[in-house]
Amino acid sequence: MKSTKLRGIMKWVYGCLVFLITAGALCLWTYFAVQFWQSNEPRTSKKETVVEPLHSLKALESSLFYYPFLQKSLKSYRDEKDNGTYVIPGLKVTRTMRAGTDDVCTNMVPQSVCVVKDYLLIGAYCHTKTHYSVIYVLDKRSHEYLKTIVLPGRHHVGGIAYDRLHEMIWISCYDKRAQANAITLQQLEGYNYSLSKRPIAFYEVTDLYTIPKDSFLACYNGYLYVGYFQIHNDSVLQKFEIGRDGKLIKQSSAPYQQSYDGMMPPEIAVPVNVATISGKVQGLAFSQYRMYITESYGVMQSKLVMFPIKEDEDSDQNYTNQNAISILSMPQKLEQITVDGEDMYSIYESASYSYRYYSFPSIDRVIKMRVSEVGQFGRQK
Repeated sequence: MKSTKLRGIMKWVYGCLVFLITAGALCLWTYFAVQFWQSNEPRTSKKETVVEPLHSLKALESSLFYYPFLQKSLKSYRDEKDNGTYVIPGLKVTRTMRAGTDDVCTNMVPQSVCVVKDYLLIGAYCHTKTHYSVIYVLDKRSHEYLKTIVLPGRHHVGGIAYDRLHEMIWISCYDKRAQANAITLQQLEGYNYSLSKRPIAFYEVTDLYTIPKDSFLACYNGYLYVGYFQIHNDSVLQKFEIGRDGKLIKQSSAPYQQSYDGMMPPEIAVPVNVATISGKVQGLAFSQYRMYITESYGVMQSKLVMFPIKEDEDSDQNYTNQNAISILSMPQKLEQITVDGEDMYSIYESASYSYRYYSFPSIDRVIKMRVSEVGQFGRQK
């Protein structure tokens, strides 16, 4: 009797060990597989940017069954091409540069989106950090891919913002420190990589000494708002004034020299206001009366959070979720949003080569939404 019971216990222990070893091996394989996907680029014989989508529009619609707001958004734009969506170019192959020479990248990660006059701009960086970052230019009305702007360096391009008054396009950058760099609309329209074989030159380069990283940015009412991404703690949003020449207004750096051992230039861009924001923020946008923030990290659902816009005189400059008007659950890996009139455009990184095999849904398009409906669908605070 004892022998039979002992054999039963041994079989149970053996089964548990087999399960644990198998599960551990599977987890280890998954970890190394993900690391391989994220640090390598698949080979290709293509020499130009590939524009075709990864998924059909019908497949995208089916994958959004957990998100009635996005399903309704697609229906709201059913009279437009592709239900108002824009195929993200270059997810398979992007023509760009590597170490100053012409090359193609197969691991571009889309990060940012912005409407500039008649164009829709999409910013992306190389996940393996070997290729120069790019901005894809699409026709806003026809949704047609027009060209790729190759940027001078491997910037994360977490944000693109348009200053309509000065026709300047601001881009989140990093080179030894946070930067807010810009190109002009004239540069954008005149650039042709096939002819120049060189990256575009920044019209304006502004080092930001008051913030660790320029993770995302937005233009609103004559100011450039810059924030940075943090995982575990709240972060900050800094507000910089744009001058008459379209550049950030600078002030004496004397009060800050001690922090940099006197190595700062005589004048630097200094924020006119600093606010607290939640951690895991990926993007920022403004409508006439509201501020919108996107939050995402890992495989968890993203959030689209709406706030009232605070005046600089308001002592409570806090844009964390407890002060939100509404919070809307969105698919994982939501990055930047931008507002153009009554429309809001959203972009996801989930369809990039590094993430598409374990992201659901895998969204390979910019999705347009009604600004008026964002608050209606969100969970009221």
